[in-house]
Amino acid sequence: MKISKITQALLLVSAVAIVLDLARLDVWGTTDLLYLIWNLFLAWIPYVISFYFIKKDSSMKRFLPIFIIWFLFFPNAPYLVTDVLHIANRLPSILWYDSLLFFLFGWIGLLLGMLSLSNVHQYFKAHFSYWMSEIIILVICLISSFGIYLGRFGRLNSWDLFAQPQELWKHSSDFLANLFHPGTEVAFVGVFTIFMYLVYRTVYILIRENIGNDEK
Repeated sequence: MKISKITQALLLVSAVAIVLDLARLDVWGTTDLLYLIWNLFLAWIPYVISFYFIKKDSSMKRFLPIFIIWFLFFPNAPYLVTDVLHIANRLPSILWYDSLLFFLFGWIGLLLGMLSLSNVHQYFKAHFSYWMSEIIILVICLISSFGIYLGRFGRLNSWDLFAQPQELWKHSSDFLANLFHPGTEVAFVGVFTIFMYLVYRTVYILIRENIGNDEK
């Protein structure tokens, strides 16, 4: 199986990020940012799954279960961006190093997420109209932003859909109840949806430009 240049680059930068995180443990003896490595691993899962959607023999029959699995893991990728909130609790002496780590892991997570979304988008464009596929992508960004909110502030993860469905229902009900009385929850989901969609469109355009240049 041939590994694309983009995937090779992502593997390299992920390895660098992990080494820098482990070096922090070796130099300063603190383990509080090792969770970033686990979060990065989770961010890779939707990226790997998304390659199914660009296979020539990918069928509609298999699409739904694979898409559901991808969708459950997808928020884990852009979720890495929100880890920057922890920067407020950093030691001043290593603030510069921790800032670099948060930025690097967040950047990798965004790239993994948006590139996997691009693969999914290709599938939708092949089976639906242009506008329908665009609407689906926007809805994915919206629902994923809510999932990221649940993960960051509700401390829920993908597995809790099955392990703690009552907690998921409670948070979802509270969110819907406050939908017309906007607070932090609605603001976060709205802003993050816009942020994610704009980042995706930027990545999508860059990918198309790169393909166009390769064909010249």
